[in-house]
Amino acid sequence: MTHQDSKNLVRRYYEDAPRDPAICDEIFQPVFLFHTLQHTTSLPVIESTPDSEKKAYAWLKETWGDWTMSIDEMIAEGDRVMVRWTFHGTHQGEYYGLPPTHKEATYSGINIFRVAGGKIAEVWDIYDRLWLWQQLGVFPDTQEAIARMRGELLNS
Repeated sequence: MTHQDSKNLVRRYYEDAPRDPAICDEIFQPVFLFHTLQHTTSLPVIESTPDSEKKAYAWLKETWGDWTMSIDEMIAEGDRVMVRWTFHGTHQGEYYGLPPTHKEATYSGINIFRVAGGKIAEVWDIYDRLWLWQQLGVFPDTQEAIARMRGELLNS
């Protein structure tokens, strides 16, 4: 595959599969590796399948409503494609134990894909979870938290 072919394949992950999850059968290897840390009890690498990705897209719709993901930058080199992206959605379903807040959230991240045999064979997923949790009201704003801690340390 050319670099452009690999980029076109990965673009389908963001632009086509969220609205038509059946495309997962076309863009993913039958079994592929997904590297992510969702929370401290997650395995850092899981084996995934097109069917598990279809379920993930259904979960995203249930949790984030009419969510969108935009590609901000895409770079291809060798068998890898890197994408810097932005996510936007409204929290309307349970998210890792947090009941719906109905708050809008926008956060960004980076995915790195390894392409083999014309399909996605591996994914690395990194995104700004702190900013997401702050927008949902779970954690305080960073500046507020630093000011509070500074006050505690200086007054102890």
